[in-house]
Amino acid sequence: MSKLTLKLSKSKAINPSTKKMGYRTTVKSNGKADMDTIIESASKNTTMHKAELRMAFELALDVVSEALTNGQTVELKGIGTIGFSCSGAWTETADEQKLVEHKIGVAFYPSQEVNAAVQTAKTSWTKDGEGEEPSSDGDNTQQGGKPSQGSGSSSTGTPSGEGDDNEG
Repeated sequence: MSKLTLKLSKSKAINPSTKKMGYRTTVKSNGKADMDTIIESASKNTTMHKAELRMAFELALDVVSEALTNGQTVELKGIGTIGFSCSGAWTETADEQKLVEHKIGVAFYPSQEVNAAVQTAKTSWTKDGEGEEPSSDGDNTQQGGKPSQGSGSSSTGTPSGEGDDNEG
């Protein structure tokens, strides 16, 4: 596998604390690997017909979705683990936790291989208008491995956010 290279971009943003306009760094996508692209690439390494491979892949994804909706953590070898996160306020006693509002989210914890590739990625700054902005349909992580509101994901492979209680 070749060394990962990521492009960084300076984006205008409002500081939520001070309400001042400034800049933040975002990671530009190197493109999107949709189901068709993945199946096309995977079909080159097998004698399976693309239609059979697609059906098998879709069936596997259905099982993953069902497992998650049943509250199960899903481990995808070489990719990572999809599980759940819970955040809420800190309390002095366990009983007080029942009185605190909790936010439950879906969390992705990358495998050691994926995490190592990201952590050791080469980076360079983009030219204006170059690359794709991070999508809002699942790629909500901010610089530094901290998830955007409600995503629960972590690029470091450890639970993110204060008060997280993760199983799996």
